[in-house]
Amino acid sequence: MVGVVREREESELDDRAAFTDLKKARKEDCAPMMRGFNKVASPAHNAERILKMFRDQKGLNIGTAVDLYEHGLQTATRAYRDGCDEETVVVALLHDLGECWSPINHGEIVASLLRPYISPENYWVLVHHELFQAYYYQDAFDLKEKNSRDRFKDSPHWKACETFCEKYDAPSFDPSYDSLPLEHFEPMVARIFNRKPYVESKSGDDSEVNKAKLTLAEAYPSPEELEAA
Repeated sequence: MVGVVREREESELDDRAAFTDLKKARKEDCAPMMRGFNKVASPAHNAERILKMFRDQKGLNIGTAVDLYEHGLQTATRAYRDGCDEETVVVALLHDLGECWSPINHGEIVASLLRPYISPENYWVLVHHELFQAYYYQDAFDLKEKNSRDRFKDSPHWKACETFCEKYDAPSFDPSYDSLPLEHFEPMVARIFNRKPYVESKSGDDSEVNKAKLTLAEAYPSPEELEAA
């Protein structure tokens, strides 16, 4: 078995690009690079990676009545039962993946991961939702600044973020709530990652950096090419 594994590894090495400095990359290096990328970065692989991050929240508790895993399921279930579109349901499921990594800007973590696949509005909701959540606990924690969310009143996405927090996020710490299982949401996550980055989501219209990143699309395989690899 060890010999077989070593032979396979050597074969894969033979199929890699030859350059050791990206400035020296040649056209003939593109095909092996693309084949290598296809093996590890398919939409199915990426959906499973983010779902694994979500599963790892099981048992991770920030001192509330439910762990972050259940909180995500509750938030997504409430959004789903309220008739939200599939993209918003996925955003609800994954919104707190960064909670313990960088608490005061944790929304930006999953927002960055999902940005190529979601609308500018849902991206904005993810980035700002922790500020809007503070509206509900600002008095209990004696926050010096009240209503910090009002700094963003001029945003066209303000109402969407308020609704997301008030109806789905804030009430989702209830251990008696009948959340749908993760298996219900897994196909939705897979479909989001099957979108063409910065194209189907229309996020390419959101900012110059997104438009600039869209120009790199030809250097990466499409979802169809990745799944066919």
